Amino acid sequence: MRAREYNSPQRMTSFNRLLAWSIALLLSTPSALALNTWDVSSADLARQIVALTGPGTITLVVMNRSSLASDDVPIIRRALERELRNAGVMVRAKDADSDVRVTLSQNLQGWLWVAEVQEGSETRVAMLPVPGATASGAASSEPPITLRADLLYAQDDPILDVAVLGTGTEQHMIVLDPAHIKAYIAAGGNWQLVQGYDIPHSQPFPRDLRGRIVPSTDHLFDAYLPGIACNATKTGDSWTMTVACSDSDDPWPIGSQKAFYNSTRNFFTGVVVPGFGPKLPPFYSTAELVRISGTAFLFADVNGAVHLLEGGSHKVLTGAHDWGSDIAVVRSECGSGMQVVASAAGAPVADSLRAYEISGHEAVTASAPLNFDGAITAIWTGSDKTSATVVVRKPQESRYEAYSVSLACSH
Repeated sequence: MRAREYNSPQRMTSFNRLLAWSIALLLSTPSALALNTWDVSSADLARQIVALTGPGTITLVVMNRSSLASDDVPIIRRALERELRNAGVMVRAKDADSDVRVTLSQNLQGWLWVAEVQEGSETRVAMLPVPGATASGAASSEPPITLRADLLYAQDDPILDVAVLGTGTEQHMIVLDPAHIKAYIAAGGNWQLVQGYDIPHSQPFPRDLRGRIVPSTDHLFDAYLPGIACNATKTGDSWTMTVACSDSDDPWPIGSQKAFYNSTRNFFTGVVVPGFGPKLPPFYSTAELVRISGTAFLFADVNGAVHLLEGGSHKVLTGAHDWGSDIAVVRSECGSGMQVVASAAGAPVADSLRAYEISGHEAVTASAPLNFDGAITAIWTGSDKTSATVVVRKPQESRYEAYSVSLACSH
């Protein structure tokens, strides 16, 4: 009979196998019937990563540089790992064929996920705009400060620092690069080159070159590069400048202090004059905060920690674990009146900048990220103290851009 034939053990076993296989396939493949919020985007990014790596093994780091909730990050990571595994790519803790860093970033159009694939000395990049997300709608509440970036200058050669000096119709822009000091004058809404000076140096510069322009009270400005110091004076009432450069191991000004720079590397040695008392570790950058209790100093050390020096002792600043090596302080009319701007940790292709309030020994996020289509290579407090000069390297276009970043109160 047909009923006995259908209920035979052999037919039931085949049916169960088919049912189990169908259920397993449904569970392992994202579909319209069972998707979490990030499955489709994770699958799309995983396909781009696999196209760069091919089957094999990878290490995977996922960093959140956007206003996504922190609870969403492990969900996205699990979805990425699942999709990569289904495509033949296994995630390991170390000793893998490729290293993959995924940055969950954000721009004016919405969320942007960036995957950097490192294989030996070669880095390849995949980017995924995430549909249905907007920067304004992503945040649960508006942060108290908004960051604004205005392009100052761009060139193919590396930019080390840019300073705008003077006021009104007498504004001049000074651009420091590895080989030149260039002076521009504002004319017709544009900057026009009026003078250029070569920077002689007898010793080779380090690979990761840094430089600084510091306005002076008794002459126009000083410029510092590893092992070199320059000073600029002007003739009479005109802006015709005389620039003199020489080999020098003099310390670089950092607020009210001066710090010795390692001319063969890219950081300060930790020796500061007049000095604070406690010994400082080598550091990349510093910010000086004037508080009711006195002046406090922040140092981003070469191991990735940020220290707060106050009252003769220094402690590690909490809330700064995702800061990069470049920080600066900016005065504003918001909050405490003085905020720290910091780049993101790591070496992302699409970098970002945030503003922070320093409360006690803790950094509190005060702005949404300001995203750049490139890597931030330098941040210096602007000559007016109310802005920061931010230099961005754009590898796709092989050029450098310098921005003036200011802070505005959102409320």
